[in-house]
Amino acid sequence: MKSCLYFRLLYNPKGVVLGATLLLILLCLCPNGQFLNAQVTPSTDPVPLIIIRARLDKGDTAGAERLMRDNLPVMKKRLEEMIAGFDQKFDELGRSGATAGHDVHTEILQQFIDEVTRDEKLFDIYRKITGDEALYTRVEARRLRFEGAYYTHYGEDVCGEELNWEEAQRRYGIAMDRLEAAFALAKKVNDIRLMASTKDNEGSTLIRLVQPEKAVQAYDEAMRYAMQPPGEMYKGLINLNLGNTYVWVGNPEKSLRFSEPALASFKKMGRGTWEANAQMNIANAYIREKKYSDAWETMRVALDLAKQSGEDRVRGRALLNLGMIALQLNKPEAVPLIEEGLEWYAKEGSDVYTTIEKEAVRQDGLRMLSRIARQKGDRAAAEKYDKEFLEALGPDPDRYGQIRASQCFAIYQARPAGELSAER
Repeated sequence: MKSCLYFRLLYNPKGVVLGATLLLILLCLCPNGQFLNAQVTPSTDPVPLIIIRARLDKGDTAGAERLMRDNLPVMKKRLEEMIAGFDQKFDELGRSGATAGHDVHTEILQQFIDEVTRDEKLFDIYRKITGDEALYTRVEARRLRFEGAYYTHYGEDVCGEELNWEEAQRRYGIAMDRLEAAFALAKKVNDIRLMASTKDNEGSTLIRLVQPEKAVQAYDEAMRYAMQPPGEMYKGLINLNLGNTYVWVGNPEKSLRFSEPALASFKKMGRGTWEANAQMNIANAYIREKKYSDAWETMRVALDLAKQSGEDRVRGRALLNLGMIALQLNKPEAVPLIEEGLEWYAKEGSDVYTTIEKEAVRQDGLRMLSRIARQKGDRAAAEKYDKEFLEALGPDPDRYGQIRASQCFAIYQARPAGELSAER
C-alpha cells in the first residue's frame, strides 16, 4: 500500500532553499493511492429542529440538509418525538370542542394543521437524506387525518349555522376522502393507533351524513385496532360513540353495553369531560327504557361532572334532560331546570352550540314550559311563554318546520329517520 505524502520546499525571495518541510496532508491506505474524505464526528448535540425549519422557511434547503446530517440518529429521535407531540396536541384539541366556541374550535384546528404542514418539511428532508420513508409516511398520514377531522367539524359548521345540507355533504365528502387516504398510509406503516383514530373519525363523519349502519361498521373496525395497543383512550372513545349511536337510533339496551365500558375507561384516565358524556349516554338510555329514577340519578351525575370539568355542551343538555325527567317523576324542579337550561343555551354556554341547536332548544323548551303552565292552570305564565316562542321564530313563521325538516337537524333529533337494526 502507498502512503500519500506531500513535501513543500520553502524559498527566500532570492531563491535560496531554506529547507524542506514535510507536511502531512492525508494518510490514506488504499491500493490505488486514491484520497478518502475525512470522516467528521457527529455532534453530540446537533442544532434543534426549529433552526432547521427556519432555514427551510427561508428557502435554504442546502443549509437545512447540512444541519440535518449533523447527527441523523439524534434527528430521527427528535422527529419521532415530534410525531408523539402531534398526537398529544390533537388529543387535547379534541376536548376544546366542549369548552371553546364552535368557530374558535374550527380556527384552532386550522392553526394546528398549518403547524403540522410546516413541520412536514423536516420529515421530507430527512427521508431525502436517508431514503427512509417511514417517518414521512407517518406524519403525512397524520396530516390527512387531522384534515379529515377539520372537514368533519367544518361540515357541521355550515349545517348547524346555515342549514346548508348540500355544502355540508361536500365538506363531509372531503373529510371521508382525507380519512380514507390517512388510513391507507397508516396501514402501510402499521400505525395501529392512527388506524383506530382514523376509523373512529370516519364513523363520526358517517353519523353526520345520517348513515348509522356504515358508522357502526367504521366504529367496529376502529375497535379492533384500539384493542391491540395498551391504553384506554381510544377504546373509551369508540365505546362512547357506539353507545351514543345506539341510543340515537332507539336501542338503549345495546347502548348501555358500550357506554358503561366507556365510562370505566374514562374513570381510569381521570377525564371528567368524557365521563360527563358517558354518564349522559347512560342516562339517555335509561330514558329510552322509561327507567326515569335511574335516569334522574345518572343525569345529575352527568351535570355535576360537566360543571366540574367545563364540559359546556353536556351542561346545557343535561339541564334540559333533567327537566324532562322531572316532569315524568312529578318533581317540582322541572320548570327551574328547563329555564336554567334555556338560559345556559342563550348566554353562558352558547358558543359551544350551533345556531340550529340553540334555536331548536329554545323553541321546544318554551313550548314545554307553556304546556306545563297550562296543566297547572297558570294562564298568564302560559301566555308569556307563548309570546316568547313566537319571538323565537323570528320573522319567518315557518322557521320551526324548516329546521326540523332539514337533514342538518338529524344529529340533534332523538333518532334519525332510518332505524338501525337491533340485531347485528
